[in-house]
Amino acid sequence: MAAGWGAGAAWRYCDWGSAAAYCGYAAAPPIYYDYGNNVTYEDNSVYVNGDSVGTAEQYYAQASQIASTGAAAEAPADGDWLPLGVYALSKPDKSKSIVTIQLAVNKQGVIRGNATDTVSNKNQVIEGSVDKQTQRVAFTVGDNKSEVVETGLYNLTKDEAPCMIHFSADRTEQWLLVRLDNPDEPTK
Repeated sequence: MAAGWGAGAAWRYCDWGSAAAYCGYAAAPPIYYDYGNNVTYEDNSVYVNGDSVGTAEQYYAQASQIASTGAAAEAPADGDWLPLGVYALSKPDKSKSIVTIQLAVNKQGVIRGNATDTVSNKNQVIEGSVDKQTQRVAFTVGDNKSEVVETGLYNLTKDEAPCMIHFSADRTEQWLLVRLDNPDEPTK
């Protein structure tokens, strides 16, 4: 958690207006990444909104580069961070998740956060970034730099956000991020 955050800051809801203004996208339309619908794999090529963005290997390399750029960035914990929320990460066909992630972004588009395996209670650091051109978010968890999670910044302003996990250059799976409410807050 960033220095100066109150106890519940990580749980704050971030809408598109706040994220866009904070990250410098106020004049740009939001880009929604809907894997399997507007982001598709066909004959080893990847298409976003019908436009080819390269081979599956190139698309993985792009996601990996976005994540590693953020991982290498100077991003002090006591800097200015916008909490994006806390999410359960799960396969779409599962009703339960064993991974909870918390994400925040700074004004340079660096992503930081934590991933918690709720079974083992093991925490790992999340590092990544937002690509300024495509609004594509990519990050890695812990020491595993070959597996990359990607979604869109706009996706992270929704209660449910599709995401893609690149397990390698030739193996991807569609997963789902579901926003969680702060368990310490009274229900409305």
